[in-house]
Amino acid sequence: MFKIPTNNPSPQIGPNILWLLIPLAVGCTEVQVSDPLADNRLEIAIDSAPINLDPRIGSDQSSSRVFNLILNGLVTKDPHGNIVPDLAESWEVLDDGRRYRFHLRSGVRFHNGKDLRSEDVAWTFQSILDNTVISPKKGALEQVDRVDVVDPLTVDFVMTEPFGAILVSLTSFLGIVPAGVGSDEFNASPIGTGPFRLVERNSDRLVFEAYEGYRDGRPHLDRIVLREVPDSTVRALELKKGSIQLIVGSLAPDLVAGFREDPAFKVVADPGANYAYLGFNLEDPVLGNKKVRRALAHAIDRQRIVDTLWQGLGTVTETILPPGHWARNETLAPIETSIEKARDLLDEAGYPVPVGTGSRTRFAITYKTSTDETAVLQAQIIQAMLAEIDVSVTIRSNEFATFYSDIKQGNFQMFSLVWSGVVDPDILSLVLHSKKIPPLGANRGRYLNLEFDRLVEAGARPMDIDLRRPFYLKAQEIFAEELPYISLFHKTNVAVMHAQLQGYENYPNGEFLGLRNVRWAPSDP
Repeated sequence: MFKIPTNNPSPQIGPNILWLLIPLAVGCTEVQVSDPLADNRLEIAIDSAPINLDPRIGSDQSSSRVFNLILNGLVTKDPHGNIVPDLAESWEVLDDGRRYRFHLRSGVRFHNGKDLRSEDVAWTFQSILDNTVISPKKGALEQVDRVDVVDPLTVDFVMTEPFGAILVSLTSFLGIVPAGVGSDEFNASPIGTGPFRLVERNSDRLVFEAYEGYRDGRPHLDRIVLREVPDSTVRALELKKGSIQLIVGSLAPDLVAGFREDPAFKVVADPGANYAYLGFNLEDPVLGNKKVRRALAHAIDRQRIVDTLWQGLGTVTETILPPGHWARNETLAPIETSIEKARDLLDEAGYPVPVGTGSRTRFAITYKTSTDETAVLQAQIIQAMLAEIDVSVTIRSNEFATFYSDIKQGNFQMFSLVWSGVVDPDILSLVLHSKKIPPLGANRGRYLNLEFDRLVEAGARPMDIDLRRPFYLKAQEIFAEELPYISLFHKTNVAVMHAQLQGYENYPNGEFLGLRNVRWAPSDP
């Protein structure tokens, strides 16, 4: 039985006890949410502020959620994760897959009243391709040679080779910006075509107003406020007392049951595609050893983490792709939790328990994470599990922007994050191809396997998923053998909201795409 070590700070009040204390903190009177209803406003807690509001730069979840509100891509996702038209009402695949022609909707306007034109689409992507904007998303556009304006509402993506995975890179995650706008300018004053426009921004608060000229009609809500609330406990308190009315995917798991039982709230939970994992610096002399990584995997009881810390709100996985995905390899053998196997592998890897030194520590590693309460608790549980195989883990937690900057720069030994936006299997290329080391992609651990590269390159070319699937099945076998990541679980999407909020629908990765359809139900007389 592992115990959480005490050499790292941990919350003094557990989530279950906290739930009992919340009524004391807010009083015993009925919760009132009069102001948001009266103002037709929705306030949402997010755990970290967006890092960059230019879709060519921002890649964190909070920035992506802002893109969902203020921008549109050529395509978008429906609640089931399918790619559907957005700014492009249709498209054609020409020249045997070497040219994608997009036909834009007419009558779409930016928030400043300017009509959307093909030149805006061309500028958005050409500014990345020609390095006018140094973008971490350029790696996802590697097969795009150039973007040509055909006429004011028609644009061609000319490819260096057929690339069936291109559509997934054309959502609001890489939304369309006005022609000629630079990155610093857009980040300071973003102008998009989305259902909401940004009207106020400070260090911990962003305010959006409904865009009257939105192409699909004005959103139901007049105003949306995103508030950075880094502490999970505080997020729960704010939700309970009514100053926050919606939390998506960032409520401490122990608290979800309490909100389910409270008639003032409702909980929407669905299987998700957000992938939690442990990442490694593969250039590290210890963690670069495959036997060491497999030993760590055998020592970590992932199901126990899901069942206890996450209260069952997840599904243990051996691969990045979520259950039910057309390219998921369902034949991968689960990694058995076995302290004995872990210790044997570390012995084989050349890291036996020291003899005659007064210490049993085989080696020490540093685990980086954010300051989020649940993330720190998870780190502490993994720390305790690895202590059982005589591996010493030091936890370093920083506020998200600092932590994320370290990860992008490769300044880590081991870390934990969640990949959002797992839709197309080409994510395997983006995060693990040897040419996708930052800033050209997200291969932050510096993974190198030429056969893996060949498979994900081949899998991205065909248009037909039946032709693509075999390449990705094999690539996942290599992934499961070499463990550049230790897969933990796919998170269940959980949104907790005020009971009078109507029309909310979960999207696979916790996106805010459905907020344009959300409204307040009238209060009972």
